[in-house]
Amino acid sequence: FRPNPTLDVSVENFLGTGRVQGVRSLETTVQASQTFERGGKRGRRVALATKEREIAAKEYAVRRSEVIAAAAVAYVETLAAQQRVALAEEPLQLARATLEAVDFRVKAGAASPAETARARAALASGQGELARAQAALAAARATLSATWGGSPADVTTLPGIPHIPEALPPEEAFLAKIGRHPRIDLQEAIVVGRRASLDLEKAQAAQDITVGGGVRFLREGTDAAFVAGVSVPLPVHNRNQGNIRAARENLAGAEQTIRAVEVELRSAFTAAWQDLKAANAAALNLRRDVLPATEEAHAVVRRAYEEGQLPLIDVLDAQRALVAIRREILDAESAYAVALVRAESLTDPAFPLTTSLFSSK
Repeated sequence: FRPNPTLDVSVENFLGTGRVQGVRSLETTVQASQTFERGGKRGRRVALATKEREIAAKEYAVRRSEVIAAAAVAYVETLAAQQRVALAEEPLQLARATLEAVDFRVKAGAASPAETARARAALASGQGELARAQAALAAARATLSATWGGSPADVTTLPGIPHIPEALPPEEAFLAKIGRHPRIDLQEAIVVGRRASLDLEKAQAAQDITVGGGVRFLREGTDAAFVAGVSVPLPVHNRNQGNIRAARENLAGAEQTIRAVEVELRSAFTAAWQDLKAANAAALNLRRDVLPATEEAHAVVRRAYEEGQLPLIDVLDAQRALVAIRREILDAESAYAVALVRAESLTDPAFPLTTSLFSSK
């Protein structure tokens, strides 16, 4: 907005002594004045406000991308917690079946009663593990629902099982998109806004002109006269040099921050990429090589126990080894999914690869 006009009413020559006693010589002046801005201040104020509005929009985009990334990570962790519950139920079923087999062998006199105690201890351990997995799932659901301000009751059974690809997507495809990250867009908008602020501070150095005019009414008789005036500040001391220098420094700092943000994003991507590679290699190795061998060993040990060739302790060890391998696989696949979310949050907030990770057949 332009500066407001000023209305000035002044009275002179009253309540004095002698010939100006009382209001006999009263003079009244009514004057209006208007300040005319120089240096294009108004246009530059509008330009700065426009840039600040654009900065606010970019800040919203950054916050939105952060919330979406947090929701994606929470989804992956909830899905992993959900699978850990299913994984904890499997050894519990094995423990129950083992206890039944031990009871049968003890009744038949083919096993020691001590084996029943071991089987019951394994069953109790499995029940405790299931309870811990269920508590972790409840916490993960609470975290996920909090990303949209909901309640854990809003989160039901989540669909999707991660399908780890044999080969990683090309790293260059990720790096090519880092320059379009919302944080860089925001910082670039801040630089433009700081430049507009510097232009405004330079314009503030231009001295405004105030023009006024009015009428003076004389008490003696009915005479009146026009009055007019022009005022211009003399820029002897304050030429707004302090604010101009501060605006220059703020602009230089914002320009340097762009480079800092780019370095930070690339560093974060490098860390996510290394985690992605490590999780991919671990998950594929465990699922392709380690899991089949462990399952085969478990089946052989269980068969040997049923034939009376091995003690129960070997069966329990084989069961624990099998469950441990499956947990390692789940941990590796979850780590892969979380690393992929981190990588895509830095390059493509639409998360196409993460989505396909859980939807591919």
